[in-house]
Amino acid sequence: MTETDWRTTRVTWIILHPRNPEVLVAGEPGDARLPVIELPGDVWMGEPEVTTGALSEQLGLDTVMLYCADRIEDREDRVQKLAIVATPRPGAALPGETRWIGAGAIAGPAAAIASQVVADLTTGRLRATRPPWTLPDWFEQAERWLRSAIEPHGYQVTGPARQVRVWDMSCVLRVPTTHGDVYLKAAAESPLFANEATVVPALAELFPARVPEPLATDGARRWLALPDHGRELASDETHWTVPIEVREAVAAAAARMQRDAAGHTAQLAAAGCLSRDLEWLATEATSWLPVVGATGNQPGIDVASWLTPGEAAELGSAAPRLVALCAELAGYAVPITLVHGDLLLSNVATGPAGYLFFDWTDACLAHPFVDMLDIHQEEDAAVQHRLRDAYLREWSEFESPERLLRAWTLAEPLAALHHAVSYRSIVAEMQPPIDGHMLVSTAYWLRKIIAGLRRLDEVPLGSGS
Repeated sequence: MTETDWRTTRVTWIILHPRNPEVLVAGEPGDARLPVIELPGDVWMGEPEVTTGALSEQLGLDTVMLYCADRIEDREDRVQKLAIVATPRPGAALPGETRWIGAGAIAGPAAAIASQVVADLTTGRLRATRPPWTLPDWFEQAERWLRSAIEPHGYQVTGPARQVRVWDMSCVLRVPTTHGDVYLKAAAESPLFANEATVVPALAELFPARVPEPLATDGARRWLALPDHGRELASDETHWTVPIEVREAVAAAAARMQRDAAGHTAQLAAAGCLSRDLEWLATEATSWLPVVGATGNQPGIDVASWLTPGEAAELGSAAPRLVALCAELAGYAVPITLVHGDLLLSNVATGPAGYLFFDWTDACLAHPFVDMLDIHQEEDAAVQHRLRDAYLREWSEFESPERLLRAWTLAEPLAALHHAVSYRSIVAEMQPPIDGHMLVSTAYWLRKIIAGLRRLDEVPLGSGS
């Protein structure tokens, strides 16, 4: 069963009092029940516009989502069960049939989860283990900062802030203004994440009209206020339907920006772009892949469950070869430069002067060829070769076409390793329930390492086929 096979999603709401260790319930005394709503089909737990919007429509509760505390799959009935923690929106009125009680007085199957949530909040464990936006007072602080930060730029807020995304790794708010929507993005502190509040201003200065210029930033809190940059070129669902001419143009534009950034790596490093060069990647290969099939090799993650025994064994012995590929690729003239880290069409928009690249949480300094997710994930060989050629033409001043093709083939399994490491790092920072997409993506890129190495055995290096 895939996630899209769910018949319905049932959400139990643990709504925390803004100040007291209490939760909101309905029902008569002695029958205290947490609010529950039903949504058709699959619902991603980090999409508050769907979940809190339905809660408001169905039960009249206007809330701010904090985090998802539990997820259960009832495969027999095809029901996804979520327990979502929330708090009332500041100033929101509560329906008359609801009241606040201590978590110990709650009835029903989610009572234990609610008690644990309240305990985590009162003991400080919630603050220590989860990102700041999971605390009841965060939203009001963020909305107040956003209003005060954008008003000096002539933006007058015309309505309340709404949550666009809430999950372990980021929170995005949207507020309407006299000059269109403005967004606040807050990202988690993760070992391989860049601080966008310091990186994006530097990128916008180097690449005006190619990276959105923030209206305001708070580096200490990792907050970034951005004007609406328009609709992205594609969603995850529509990515592969975008005309190939557009995808070729995006690949070429990305290559030109990478090429221009190669002369500014010191400035980008100072702004917060991490170094993930080929030497770093070789170290990751030797430290992780030999134990990738060992259960428990990373706290809370059973990597072996993602792979067949044969795949685990193949990866476990791949490190020396990947190290050799890193060394060989380093001998080419293509420089280490800016890498976006999640360069899909969903992170690209059409700006007034061409394509606009946004969402730089994974920004780093690495070999540019590892960045081209749109090409590496394309399954149609003819389409993939057109995209690859459009991208490589922008690097012709560094190497001959034949050597660029050879370098690209060398980079294929290394790109997969780069992204597998990224996903592994994200998953390690997450608290249960872990987003299934992140686990599946880690396994996907591990398998792409195997596929890339096999391709090196089957296809002559530098072959255009």
